[in-house]
Amino acid sequence: MEPAAMEPNDTAEVEPAFNLLDLDPELLLAALEGLAARDQARARLACKLLYVLIDEISRTTTFMTSALGPLKSVVKSDLAPHLEAAPTLGICFSRDECEQSDIATLAKELPYHLEMIGGHMSVVAGTDASGQLVQTNTVCPHAQRTMDDNMVGLSLGRFPEATVRSFAVDASQRESWHAQLEAEGALEEGWKVFVLVARHRRVGEIVECLQAAHPAAAIIGGIASGDALYRTRAGVVTKLDEGVVGLMLKGSVPLAAFVSRGARGLGEGPFSFGPDDLAPLRRFDGGADGGAADPRQMLTHVTRSNGERLPALRAAIEGLNEAAQSGLTFGLADGDGDGGFELTGLGNEHVVQSHHALVLPPRRGDDPTWERGALRFYSFDPESCKLDLTTRLHAVKAAAEARGDTIVGAVMFTCSGRTHHFFGEAAFDAGTFNKIFTDVPLIGMYAGGEIGPPLLADAPPSRAFQVGGASMHGFTAIFGLFIVPPRPPRASQLAFADDDAVAAAYAEARSRTEPIPPDAASSSAGLGLPKSLRELRSLPVKALKAAMAKLGLVAVPGSEKEDLVLEIANHVPDLQED
Repeated sequence: MEPAAMEPNDTAEVEPAFNLLDLDPELLLAALEGLAARDQARARLACKLLYVLIDEISRTTTFMTSALGPLKSVVKSDLAPHLEAAPTLGICFSRDECEQSDIATLAKELPYHLEMIGGHMSVVAGTDASGQLVQTNTVCPHAQRTMDDNMVGLSLGRFPEATVRSFAVDASQRESWHAQLEAEGALEEGWKVFVLVARHRRVGEIVECLQAAHPAAAIIGGIASGDALYRTRAGVVTKLDEGVVGLMLKGSVPLAAFVSRGARGLGEGPFSFGPDDLAPLRRFDGGADGGAADPRQMLTHVTRSNGERLPALRAAIEGLNEAAQSGLTFGLADGDGDGGFELTGLGNEHVVQSHHALVLPPRRGDDPTWERGALRFYSFDPESCKLDLTTRLHAVKAAAEARGDTIVGAVMFTCSGRTHHFFGEAAFDAGTFNKIFTDVPLIGMYAGGEIGPPLLADAPPSRAFQVGGASMHGFTAIFGLFIVPPRPPRASQLAFADDDAVAAAYAEARSRTEPIPPDAASSSAGLGLPKSLRELRSLPVKALKAAMAKLGLVAVPGSEKEDLVLEIANHVPDLQED
C-alpha cells in the first residue's frame, strides 16, 4: 500500500536528515578552520560547542596579513577575508591626509582587544591585498598601479603564545618620558621585542633606556616622516604630535630582527691589535695629572697582516683616501673577525690627533673593555648595499626552510635616502624582499632615522638576527620578520564528548578570558556599572548585555546569567569581590 502523500499545508514536523552538530568535533574543527575570522565570530555565537572549538582555534592560530589600500575599505575588503582568527596586534602607516577621526573609524572596524600603533608617513611601501608591491608615491617595478594619497598600510596579526601590549610616550605631557615608560609598563621585566615609531628629539635616550632595562631584547623602529603618531588600545585612539608609540611582546615571541646597510671592505684585510696598542682615554690632554679619566679607550696602533705596525690614525687616513666620496666606517670584532665586524661611523669625535689614535666605542657584553681584536675600514655604495640586503635575505630564507619555519609577515623601516636616486630603481629594499619572499605580506615606511641592532659587516649567516645593542642608525634597512616554527596538527579534545564535557570545556574557556588593560572605557564607572560583583549580579540580563556591547563582547546564545556576569568581570578590573 502506497503511503499517503503529504499535503503542502501539512504542519507535521519532519525529522531533519542531517544535523551539523552531530558531526565529530574533529570534523567540525577542520571545517571551522577554513572560515575567515568574521565568520568564525558568527559561528561562535551558535552554541557552546562551537564556542569551545573557535576558542581552540584562537589559542593555536598564528598569522600575519598586510595590505596597502584605501582607508575606507582596507579592513573590510582587503584584510577581512584573510584573517584566520581575531587579530591581537596591528601596525598602521598612513599618509598625512588621514585625520584622527579617520583612524578612529578604522579602529572601530578592528577587535576591541587589538593593540595598534602607527603614524603619518611621507611614503609607505608594502604589498597590497593581491600580494603586489606598491608605494604610495610611485609605481614599483612589480606593481601595476600607483596609490592615492588617502591610503594606509595596515598589518594585522595574532600570536596567541605571546603577550602583546602597546605604550605611548607623549612629549607634551609634564611627566618625563622615563616616568611615562614606567607607568605604561615598558620597563617591567620580560619584554623581548619592541617595535617603535617615534617623533621625539630624545628618542636615542629612550631607546637606550629600553635596551638597558631589557638587555636581550630586539628593538626596531623608525622616525616618522609625517606629522603625527597614534596608538589604539581598547578601541580608543590616542594621537600624539610628538612622542613615541610602541608595541612590546613577551612570551613565545615570533619576531626576529636584522639591519642591513652594505659595506665594502677597504684595503687588504683587517688589522689586528692587542693590549700594547690600547691606552685609556683622557678627557683633557695635558696637565699635572695627565687629564681626567674616561671609560673609553684609545687605539694607538694596529698591525697589518704582514706584521707592519702603524699608528691607528694613519690606517684610518689610508682608508679615507680609498673610500673617496662615500664616507668611512670602521668595524671592530673580537678575535680575528670571523663572526663579523660591528660598524661605527668614523667622525671627528673618534680622532685623538695628539696621540695619532682612534677612540673605540665600548665593547658589547658584560665587560666593555677591549683587550685585543680586529679592525677593518669600510665604505658603502649602491652595489654593496644591494649585495648585503640580498645576501642576508637569502640566508634568512634558507635557514627558515632548513628548520621548517614559516615567515608569516614582515615590517620594514628603511632610510628615506634609500630611494631610486641612490639605487637607480624604485623601492629596492621592499622590492628585493618581495621577490625573495613572494608570499609573505609586508608593510614598510621610509624613515628619518632607523632604530635597530648594531650594524654588521662580513658576518656569517648565523648572525642574521640580532638582539641587544639597539641604537639610532642612518642609511639602513631594518626588517622585523614574524617567524613561527612548525606545529603539530590541531586536534580537538572533545571527540565523542557528551553535553557535560562540552559545558565544562565552555566554562574553562570563559575563565581564560584575558582582562583588558585598565582605562576609562573598561572601568565600572565608565560603563555605568556598580562597583561590586554582588550588585552586578542584581542587574537584569538586558543591562548586562548592554555592558558587554560597550566592551565589544557578545553573549553566546544559551548562556546563563552568571556567564554574562563572569564575562564582564573578566574585562572590568576594578570590580570588587564580595
